[in-house]
Amino acid sequence: MRGRGHACRAGLGAGLLLALVHMGAPASAAPARTVSYYTTEQAQRGEGAYQQFCAVCHGASLAGAFDVPPLKGRFVTNWSGATLDRLFDYISKAMPLFSPGALTPAQNADLVAFILRENGVPAGKVDLPATDAALKTMMFPVISADRVK
Repeated sequence: MRGRGHACRAGLGAGLLLALVHMGAPASAAPARTVSYYTTEQAQRGEGAYQQFCAVCHGASLAGAFDVPPLKGRFVTNWSGATLDRLFDYISKAMPLFSPGALTPAQNADLVAFILRENGVPAGKVDLPATDAALKTMMFPVISADRVK
């Protein structure tokens, strides 16, 4: 009798252990999804707008100059985790420095797409929208400044 009870307890213990291990495991091993908000074409348009309106202050490679901040590298520490409407709104109202608010909403969205690309965010299949309301639901991905070249 004694051997049978021991075997039963051992089986029950093994079953409980298996159940606990299974409960702690993720339901699926799906790979982490990288969010992308813009198309390659939109970022290319943004690059053209950047060279025309922004490079004079921020530099051709977005590195900044003198008291003008860079738009990549340490830039991401200021914007990572913020909703994209904040960056879009800032660009729309304060840039370019010599003519704030002169760019169209589409140009501003293209510039945000270019900045995202230059900070390592991959392109997707749909253009970044050009409205604050749509951008409120989109976050600037959290990126380590040392990851951006």
